[in-house]
Amino acid sequence: MRKWIILGVVTLLAIFVGQAQENFNKLPMNAKKIVKDYYAGHQVEKIDADPNSGDESYQVKFENGTKIDFDENGNATEISGEEKIPSALIPKKMRLFLENRYGDDYVTDWKMDDDGHQIEMNGGAKLVFDLDGNFKQNKDL
Repeated sequence: MRKWIILGVVTLLAIFVGQAQENFNKLPMNAKKIVKDYYAGHQVEKIDADPNSGDESYQVKFENGTKIDFDENGNATEISGEEKIPSALIPKKMRLFLENRYGDDYVTDWKMDDDGHQIEMNGGAKLVFDLDGNFKQNKDL
């Protein structure tokens, strides 16, 4: 009986891994590159296409809770979680501003939409930047 349970669990795990790999292969090239270059050490939990977005978009969720949303071209539009977002994924102008103003704090959430960028730091600061990366406001004030 125990062997059958173990076999069942292993079979389900193999199916899940196969589906994750199949879905990974469907991601646009830019999205694959971000996942491979910056999150190679993280285990992918789930990859979804978002049919409700109007455009084709994707979400990659990692086992540590980090989520990355991509547009139809594979450009990251949102990264959220508790861990530090790799600094290379933050536009340079904003990254320099954050390094000068917030020193040891790091970005845990980043979102870009038609209005600009929204950033949340591990220290709790919530900042808004325009599309060119110019600082606009601190939402905590």
